[in-house]
Parts: sequence; structure tokens; C-alpha cells
Amino acid sequence: MQEPLENNEEQFDLNTENELKKIKLSLEHGMDLSKSFTDSDTPPEIEGAFLDYVQQWEDQFAQHKTIVIYDLIGRPEYIPVQDLENDQLAAELNRINDLLQSHDVYLDTLCEVEDRELYRFITEELLVQEMDDIRIPGMRHCFTYEEYHPNHPYDIKNRCVEIIEHTFEKQRSDLAPWGLDDEIEVGGNMIAKEALSRKMINFRDSFSALTVHKREVVSVTVQERSAPDGPLTAQAIYDVQYSGTIEGSAETIEAASRFTFDLVCQYEWWVVNKLAMPGIIAS
Repeated sequence: MQEPLENNEEQFDLNTENELKKIKLSLEHGMDLSKSFTDSDTPPEIEGAFLDYVQQWEDQFAQHKTIVIYDLIGRPEYIPVQDLENDQLAAELNRINDLLQSHDVYLDTLCEVEDRELYRFITEELLVQEMDDIRIPGMRHCFTYEEYHPNHPYDIKNRCVEIIEHTFEKQRSDLAPWGLDDEIEVGGNMIAKEALSRKMINFRDSFSALTVHKREVVSVTVQERSAPDGPLTAQAIYDVQYSGTIEGSAETIEAASRFTFDLVCQYEWWVVNKLAMPGIIAS
């Protein structure tokens, strides 16, 4: 069925308008959008709305204007954390959060943070933060508590779990885990990241089926720095129980092993630089 002529003309007008918007962004901000939205099924009104958003963002960003969050939300009065009674805490925390969100400022946490500490962080640290003064309907300015106060045990566990999953989950990518250092000590020998990753992949590929029944944290210890300007180091220990069916046979095995991960914090990112996985990775 042929589309009405007026619909075709409207579609042509929208496409032409979008091409003009791309040219404007290219001339004013040096953006190459010639390959954007190459999917012909993308409705031109959706493409146009996106281009409008980009134009607003680029125009405001080019002005290099910044604003302190406290000024952004209208410099409201608040109770200093040391003067805040316990029975006032929930209401005051909700009030300050509502004020922030009414100005498109959102605070998230990766881990559980006590309400009093969260209130302290907002009133003593977040409100004095300076940010780009960019205001576009629907745009959120998002902050994460752990960016300012890292939860090292949480991050360390994530790195270790990533490596355990890389070793046991057959559907995982063959790319080396980000949680590995460029070289890792295994059994007193140094092994390159890619070579160690290949050993893990070879282990999981030797099974037609592989199941982890237990993955339990025994301990996570963040160690004192050896020098004031030295790197932060840690050790994590996991108990892992698993079973698997040997590839090409009906033979199954059940095993348990204790994994030891030594880690170092590099540029605020934890990586494993020493590893012991008995029965799985040999040096």
C-alpha cells in the first residue's frame, strides 16, 4: 500500500531538517555526525530530538560555566550533622535528597551506607562540589558515594569474583579479565595476563559441563601501606567447591580448593598481581 503523499513530504522535510542540524553541529562544534543513525528504520523525529539534545549540550558546555551544587539547589538551610537528632535524621535526609533530585542531581551508593554518614557526605562534601552548569530537560547529574569514599573490600571482591567466573563459566568471553595485572606471580613465576587467561580458559574447556557449588569469602584484608607514598595492597581468600564432566567422556569430578588473591591498587583500580588456584592453575 502506497503511503499518502503528505506523509512522504513530511518525512522528507524532517530528514532535510536533521541534515541541516548535523551541518550546524559540525560547523559550530566540529562534530562529524555523518555516520550517525545510519539505520534507515530510525524515525526521523527520534533522530531530530537527539540532535536537539546534542546541540543544547554542546552550546552550554562551550560556555564553560560551572556552579556549586549548593547554589544550584537554592542554598537551603540544613541542620549540621553533629546537631542532628536521631529522630530527625530520616526526614532531613529525605528532604535534602528531594531538593537535589528536584534540580536533577542524583546520589547513588554501590554499597550500604549508614543514613548519618550519607547525610554528612551530602551536607559537608557533595553540596560544595562544583559541576558543569548544564541544564537540559531530562538530563541528570549523577554522583556516586564510592567515587569519593571507595569501599575497598567491595571492589576487591568484585575483582576476585570476575576471575573465578572467568575460570568456571563456559559462556564467558575469552578476553582476559580486567582484574588481572599485566604480569601475575603464580607459584613463584611471572606469567603474562594473556597467558594466564589462556590457562583458565583451557581449564574450563576441558569440561563439557562445569558447576560451582560454593564460592565463599574466607577473608579480605587491606594491608597498611609499606611507605606513605607506597601502593595500597590487599589479600583475599576464597573457598570454592565445584564439579564437572570431563570433555569427551562421562567421567565427573568433584573438587574443593582454596584460592588466594594478592592485589594492588593502581590508579584507584584493584588488580590481582599474585594468584594461587591449586588444582586449576599451575605455574
